[in-house]
Amino acid sequence: MEIAGLHRLLRRQIKKHHVDQQDLDRLNIFFDSVNEAYISADKDVNHLENILEKSSQELYKASQLLKKDIEIKTAENHQTKLQLERVVNNVRNVIFQTNLKGEIIYLNSAWEELTGYEVKESIGKSYEEFFHNADQKGYIPIPVLIKKQAEHWQRVFRIYSKSGEEKWIDLSFRITRDNSGVVDGTIGNIVDVTKLKQSEIKLRKAQEKLKSASQAKEVFLSTMSHEIRTPLNGVIGMTNILMMEEHLPRQIDNLNTLLFSAEHLLGLINDLIDINKIESGKIEFESAEFNFETMLLGIRKTFSYQAEEKGICFKIKKDDSIPPILVGDGTRLLQVLTNLIGNALKFTKEGKIILDMEVQSATDDSISIHFEIIDSGIGIKAENIDKIFERFSQAESSTTRQFGGTGLGLTICKSLLEQQASDLMVASEFGKGSTFSFSLTFKKSKRFDVEAPKFMDLQPSYSGMDGFKVLVAEDNAVNVMVIERLFNKWDIDFRVANNGAEALDFLDREDFDLILMDIQMPIMDGYTAAKEIRSRKDPKFQTIPIIALTASAEISIQNKAQEVGMNDFMSKPFNPVKLYRKLKAYSKKTFVGNSP
Repeated sequence: MEIAGLHRLLRRQIKKHHVDQQDLDRLNIFFDSVNEAYISADKDVNHLENILEKSSQELYKASQLLKKDIEIKTAENHQTKLQLERVVNNVRNVIFQTNLKGEIIYLNSAWEELTGYEVKESIGKSYEEFFHNADQKGYIPIPVLIKKQAEHWQRVFRIYSKSGEEKWIDLSFRITRDNSGVVDGTIGNIVDVTKLKQSEIKLRKAQEKLKSASQAKEVFLSTMSHEIRTPLNGVIGMTNILMMEEHLPRQIDNLNTLLFSAEHLLGLINDLIDINKIESGKIEFESAEFNFETMLLGIRKTFSYQAEEKGICFKIKKDDSIPPILVGDGTRLLQVLTNLIGNALKFTKEGKIILDMEVQSATDDSISIHFEIIDSGIGIKAENIDKIFERFSQAESSTTRQFGGTGLGLTICKSLLEQQASDLMVASEFGKGSTFSFSLTFKKSKRFDVEAPKFMDLQPSYSGMDGFKVLVAEDNAVNVMVIERLFNKWDIDFRVANNGAEALDFLDREDFDLILMDIQMPIMDGYTAAKEIRSRKDPKFQTIPIIALTASAEISIQNKAQEVGMNDFMSKPFNPVKLYRKLKAYSKKTFVGNSP
């Protein structure tokens, strides 16, 4: 092997160690192997260098791509940040962030508009510094809430801006946590609710003012009602007494007319009271037995005379399967029927008016009756149907001038029926007449006896009350006069007390079988007097019947009367038949003769 043909590194080593050609020939095989190793190593190095070069180029390209991508992402993030900042700064609500100490670390620009403080001067300060003069009711500092691990907090309270302007805010925030779940602060928002709160305050003041006005109206109506009822009670009471006395046959019609007129005027007052109760949601209904036959007889007698005077035929048609005694609110039913028939009579010049009643459905315990009031009157235009149910309203203004009326009747009827799960329906053809209809469900009574009608052509015989002693606590002279006339006719011994205190004095001196106790009296009212009587230790004061006298038959008054120990109540004006029967029911005497 020639030295010149060897690998350069091998030649360098041979030269370094002074190996000549002769030595090389002796080590020919060895040097061939070493030489091949060097050549192979060179090839490997060259191969690795080529690979490294390619990898470097690829890495460079990847590096450039990554750099470009980072630049794009950075630009996008910057743009997103700018957009978010633009959005946040244009949000009208304040967005804030605090650290664990409650110090502000972020605010949007809405803060400046709300408080008047710049964002720069506010960062790093506790936001409580800016609310130091706020309403502190229910307020808890952020550090305390964080310590309590309160996830969320929200309150509405008043603050004052930098300029001293009063503002109301709705502040809410929740705690934030780092990646490891450790609480690191809060984030929240503040909403300016000043206008909303001011509107709320104005509305509350308006409601209070409206409530005061409503209470004032209620007091006025109650007072005026009481003052007007007083003389009317006298008229009705004295008329009832005259009807009990001897009179010519033709005089009964005059007395009935007088009684009807007085009760009609009383009905107008009751309408005003009822519409006020309906508006205030205080209307009440009772469930008691009432004589349906007697009611219809009264309606017939009341309206037949008026219809006859106008030359109108008034008929009542009743399904024979309707029982004479029903259980429900007879007073309200009579009120609805009277209003509807009265309306029909008012707006009918000729023809007929029919009250038609049919059984709609029935069970062993209840019965549903469909009522129709049909007239051949002036009728109602289709566009005015809804208007007739509005308060103080009639179909047309000319109707009020021609026929009169308050415009409350139909409003009251509809409201009374709606509150009894019914509805007042109307079908009408202008110029030909109208039909008003409704349905009501009543419970059936186990009694089938029929009371005497209210209007009687013959004087009933009252007897058997001699020896019965009654204490009358009543401050109204007219009512006392009516009671005196009635009691004298019935041979009842009685004493009159002008108030509750006088009644107690009478009870200290004398024994009585029954007490008629007016509710509203000066010095001491009936409730207080009854309560005082029942509190006495003597057993006779626990058993003596006490009947409340009241111009109103409201359920609340009845309930209160029972609460203070009263046994029953009697409405004013007094109906002689009802008063006599009530006294008889509580009497321990044996009555001789016929009772009404």
